[in-house]
Amino acid sequence: METTPNSQNFPQFMQAETVTKTKAVSKTEIADFRFNPAIQNRPAQILNLEKEENGIVLTFGTMARRAMLSYTHETSLHLYKPADITAPKVYLHINFWTDEIFRVVFSKDKEIINHFAGLPEDAQMLIAKPKNVDFTLNETDNEITLTTSKIIVSVDKQTTKISAKFIDGKEFYSQKKQDFRTGDIHDLALADLDGDYACFESLELEADEVVYGLGERFDSLTRNGRTVDFHNKDAVGTTSRRSYLNIPFYLSTKGYGLFLNSSAKTDWQIGTTDLSALQFAVLDSQIDYFVIGGKTPKDIIKGYCTLTGYSKLPPLWSFGLWMSRNSYVSWDVVDDVAKKVRENDIPCDVLHLDTAWFNRDWNCDLKFSQERFPNPKENIERYKKDGFKITLWQYNFIPPNDDNEHYHEAVKYGYLSKDKDGKPYQLPDTCQGSWVKDVTIDFSNPDACKWYADKIKGLIKLGAAAVKTDFGEGIAEDAIYQNIDGKHFHNLYSLVYNSVVFNATKEASGENIVWARSGTAGSQRYPLHWGGDSQCTFEALAGTLRAALSLGFSGIPFFSHDIGGFLGTPTDELYVRWAQLGLFSSHSRCHGVGDNNYREPWRFSKEACDIFRYYDKLRYSLMPYIYEQAEKCTQTGLPMTRALYLEYPEDRNVRYIDDEYLFGDSLLVAPVLKSLSKTDIREIYLPRGTWFDYFTKEKIESTGMWISRKVDLKTMPIFVKEGTVLKYCDAKDNLQNGMGEIVKTEEY
Repeated sequence: METTPNSQNFPQFMQAETVTKTKAVSKTEIADFRFNPAIQNRPAQILNLEKEENGIVLTFGTMARRAMLSYTHETSLHLYKPADITAPKVYLHINFWTDEIFRVVFSKDKEIINHFAGLPEDAQMLIAKPKNVDFTLNETDNEITLTTSKIIVSVDKQTTKISAKFIDGKEFYSQKKQDFRTGDIHDLALADLDGDYACFESLELEADEVVYGLGERFDSLTRNGRTVDFHNKDAVGTTSRRSYLNIPFYLSTKGYGLFLNSSAKTDWQIGTTDLSALQFAVLDSQIDYFVIGGKTPKDIIKGYCTLTGYSKLPPLWSFGLWMSRNSYVSWDVVDDVAKKVRENDIPCDVLHLDTAWFNRDWNCDLKFSQERFPNPKENIERYKKDGFKITLWQYNFIPPNDDNEHYHEAVKYGYLSKDKDGKPYQLPDTCQGSWVKDVTIDFSNPDACKWYADKIKGLIKLGAAAVKTDFGEGIAEDAIYQNIDGKHFHNLYSLVYNSVVFNATKEASGENIVWARSGTAGSQRYPLHWGGDSQCTFEALAGTLRAALSLGFSGIPFFSHDIGGFLGTPTDELYVRWAQLGLFSSHSRCHGVGDNNYREPWRFSKEACDIFRYYDKLRYSLMPYIYEQAEKCTQTGLPMTRALYLEYPEDRNVRYIDDEYLFGDSLLVAPVLKSLSKTDIREIYLPRGTWFDYFTKEKIESTGMWISRKVDLKTMPIFVKEGTVLKYCDAKDNLQNGMGEIVKTEEY
């Protein structure tokens, strides 16, 4: 048993009267549990061990403690004393899912809770079933061990600490247990106050350990030193700490990944409150996570995708250029864009209709305006003959307008989320990522899903090639949904939303595509995603690349962004730099809004248009390489836009590089992310090996070194890895009839 800290154990200068904080615990905020005298029940003694399928369940007696706070000489210290209550039992499951993946579930209940049970399987984060894993269970006076062919998981019977190591003896995962002298560590515990629950976990964070992932992050490539806002929100740009895509999976250089199988509000502390601890807290009565061991980061990502699914391969045409604007307001405008695309010799495959194709802008009744977009089937077929796919915008909200038949149908059949009075829940102005007074489709209701899917199928059968699932992150937690509570549905909602539209498109056309903004774990199954509403600044351009790299660590292989930026008006220089990055991303789209919302290349200077054309044609000519790499991504879980660490994990120099990337296996791309007014020199790191400058064919033998390149507006440095064979096809103006004949092959 753990002893109560005594003031005699502390130096005299740290002795002080303890003061209990009295702040009320919020119903929604995790932080309140951390710094409140809430009851925390921590495993203290093993009462029972039972073997179960693929693992064990431990029953613990707990030590219940109440947080106290003392202040002395500008030093704060959290002390813990036994609470004057009867501590309940808690339960810990350890189960293998593969030889290198095990599940940890800590709960107040012996039975594992599945909050997603009412949702279809393909709308859940975890889709894999456990394999039959041979393991050996051994118990001594001090330790319980579970051994597979690959790893050993141990439970210290005195401290209750769980750790794991590879068969060769290298430890890769270990719980962090609290030292009573440092109150900033909250190890495995369950907090309960008046029926509100929060679970805490703390893992050891080594001094040289680096953590990546947790979804779309604009602030940095690594998560160390970060407290992560893990609630899907409208990021309102790509320079904030908010995110459209919070994914509860991270990857560590220590040799493991962790997938948190929960959509509840989560607080991540990665070396923040305590530099030696990676901590997370979940607003729930259980904590449920998977530890994925792997010798390489590629192995870990593959393990994560084994649990949550691999991406499907999007159709070939989707890898061509998408031309869009918020918004093309009539077929006449679309005709003009289509004409000028071909006149300016810009290869392009998609013309996208954003918010204005309804009778009223944003009305989202899924009906074409008969005045501005008459005869949709005939016109879409006309564009198809000219080599253009037509794609459509919509969102998961419905304006409650009298002229919106979609709204009246949803009300009649009960397909909307409800308020406490049973009426359609109207979104308040406090729900970020939504439209005030709109109502939300309840995608936890299978009938609502089928109803909406039928409408999407109708659009696909009219000829639309894909549908954009805008928003999805502004989901009210206090609304009532049919088969899941709001706090578990908020982050999960976009996964269900995207799956409905993706599956409807697949059924109607046979193609694997949706154009999605928000998501969570498992969203990679429904490609593809774009980076939301970026500002027209170089800082936002850099943030966009960091988001792409971070998503690559989170299982998302295909990613796009608005060339030129969405919010504002880009300069010619910014437009070119964004185009260079965008045309060397998995998917490429021009899109924007603002006083001048044009993003078509001929709207900029002749020089800018010429450079855009050059890189666009280069992309189309490299389509054999791009599509081959895309196929590999669907098999491995690796991203097209790939951080150098994924390919060179032994090179410590690459751990923090977030301004260059590998495009597939073999092309190293160094986009220019600063204005020429600040510098015309691009510093580039080349990992160990032989590289070739793509444009000059210069051969460089690198020992792992930095090089400098002078750049002008046209220049974006690209390097090719030795041993690469690049095949080129004829750069036609579209891909609808295939990528064409191979016209050239280059060996490096």
